[in-house]
Amino acid sequence: MLILTPTPLQTAAERAFFAELAGWDTGSGVRGAVMASLPVTEGPRQRRQSDAVLFVPEGVAVVRVVEVERQSGVVTAAPEGAWTIGPGDGPGEVLQLAGGGSNPLDGLMRSGMHAAVTLRKAGLEPGRIARLTVLTGSVTGLLPADGDLGEGDQVALLEPGSLQFGIARAARHAGTDNPRLWTTADVRAGIEALGMAGRIPTVEELNGEGFPYSPYVLRRPDLLTPAALNAAPRRTTALAAGTPAPQARRAGGEGGPLVDPAAAARIAAAAVQAQEAAERRDDVPQSAAVPTAEAAPVPGAPRAPARPGDTMALVHQPGDAPAEDTGGLGGLFGGPGTPEAGAGPAEQRLRELPPGLRPRPQGRPVQPASGSTASTPGGGSSRRRQLLLVAAALAVVALLTVVGVLALTEDDGDAGTTTAGVTAGAAPTTSAPPGPVIGSTAVVNGTTFTLQVAEEDATCNGHAYDAVAGFFANSDCTDLDRALWSAEVDGLPVVVSVARVTMPDPASAQALRSLTDTDGSGNVSDLLREGVRYDGAPERLSSAQYASSQQGSTVTIVETSWAGAQAGATSGLDAVASAGLSLPGESVTN
Repeated sequence: MLILTPTPLQTAAERAFFAELAGWDTGSGVRGAVMASLPVTEGPRQRRQSDAVLFVPEGVAVVRVVEVERQSGVVTAAPEGAWTIGPGDGPGEVLQLAGGGSNPLDGLMRSGMHAAVTLRKAGLEPGRIARLTVLTGSVTGLLPADGDLGEGDQVALLEPGSLQFGIARAARHAGTDNPRLWTTADVRAGIEALGMAGRIPTVEELNGEGFPYSPYVLRRPDLLTPAALNAAPRRTTALAAGTPAPQARRAGGEGGPLVDPAAAARIAAAAVQAQEAAERRDDVPQSAAVPTAEAAPVPGAPRAPARPGDTMALVHQPGDAPAEDTGGLGGLFGGPGTPEAGAGPAEQRLRELPPGLRPRPQGRPVQPASGSTASTPGGGSSRRRQLLLVAAALAVVALLTVVGVLALTEDDGDAGTTTAGVTAGAAPTTSAPPGPVIGSTAVVNGTTFTLQVAEEDATCNGHAYDAVAGFFANSDCTDLDRALWSAEVDGLPVVVSVARVTMPDPASAQALRSLTDTDGSGNVSDLLREGVRYDGAPERLSSAQYASSQQGSTVTIVETSWAGAQAGATSGLDAVASAGLSLPGESVTN
């Protein structure tokens, strides 16, 4: 383990703690990690909240080292309430910690939130931050024996075995749902962002502690999101002909069908028929084959494997025919001895298309007139052949355009049928705006979110409070999307407020995020604050947890709060707030 103490240690507990770690070997022989002395104080009395920050390849933890004064025995630790100390397993007297208090977890929680906000301001995504409390003094035992209080809180004694187990459990919690290890560049940037004075550890030192080498900072939001998608398990289900296709989801867990199930099933069946027809034509030479059209790709529908004949060759092969007797474009206008003599280009092309993708009858190109000399032997001049070539090329382009439009609108083209809710012959309805509808769900990091309310405004004036309201008075946003999502954490209802603010440029977006990340500066008003409700919603956000991110000129702000009378662990809200940054936007209310 690499220890960093850039400034003189101030308390006896700190000195004892780092003296213990100094006896451990550097490198990953004992435990690959970096322990940096980065104390955090709070309030006018500068009360200590944490003493160090622990970096492991799996993540980050904040560390509090406290001394038990004038007491001895077994410490009984609990997630809430006062800790006690006594001679045995039974309840004892209230624990007295140096600096005041009997439970260090509240201050350690605030220190973890401070570290998360600081790292995000520097462009680093910290993931889950664990919390480790180390007890020094005349402590003879610990209850629970493993020191695991749940929700990322770990307690250890100042002795090698207990410390190693505490650090390992903290690393395991920090690594949960973490798609990417901390690299050497990430740790160096993180230590600098947290304000450590003095020398930053070298790449070689960090690499020796087990951090993978990288010259670039990889824990950026734009890099972690694809990594999280790649780390998620993928489920592939075969689509049988005639079976409704499953609903596809956009990246990030956005719900809502993207493919009409009936159309997907028909296209799947048509693809199978086209594959079988192609196999029956394998004995036809490629130079004489008529180019075929592939079905347009549809999300969620299976694609047939690529074949050598899937591409269109618009240039004749050498030796196929003399330059003056090619019979037209690729044999489309062959002589009387060819099997397809007299057939127009559109008619031949349609025979190669799957039945479900044929264009509407009224949209077919006009066939050549009966008096045309396109297929008469020796008839027509060189100019006429050139005109025929141009007409054939135009027909192919027109047909490809028709097929592309039909595929994009998912319309089979059969008169009297209905596709995607539009009846043939009737005026098409306007497509719905992008984004999830009210009641749709999204799954992020294992939590299911349900969209309850959504509103969109063209201005942020009147939709913010305190210093943030003053910011918008001088630099208004160009778009404001706000939504309320519901979720559950450990069986308890949670409300998630998501606000997406689009600023005129990235610089003003960065200024907005820096302001909202500052405590006491106000925020964008959530919908509950403006009186919007849904069934089961609380009156307001209470003891809310906060997360923010920036993508270009758009700032996403998430606040989470318990929606019922019963409240759970704060770390659960913090995890939901971070997950809320990946919820889909541009919500609609119908």
